[in-house]
Amino acid sequence: MVSVRVVYCRPCGYLDRAIKLARDVLSELGYAGVMVTLVPGSNGVFDVYVDDKLVFSRHEEKRFPESSEIIGIIKATVTLAKST
Repeated sequence: MVSVRVVYCRPCGYLDRAIKLARDVLSELGYAGVMVTLVPGSNGVFDVYVDDKLVFSRHEEKRFPESSEIIGIIKATVTLAKST
């Protein structure tokens, strides 16, 4: 099981972005045992964690993630887990 956590800024109105990302990830990888959790935050946060490891930070990147890049990171994580 791969755990994905999206921490989004609720006051900033980022919920729709978080839901879209979760929907895209689950549509693409839900069959592979990927679980997505949305966590409300504040202060402009939009961070994505895969198995508790920060893989994307809106603050650091100065942009929002594309669903395809997060899906690619998750696929790499799943592949690494299967090979070990």
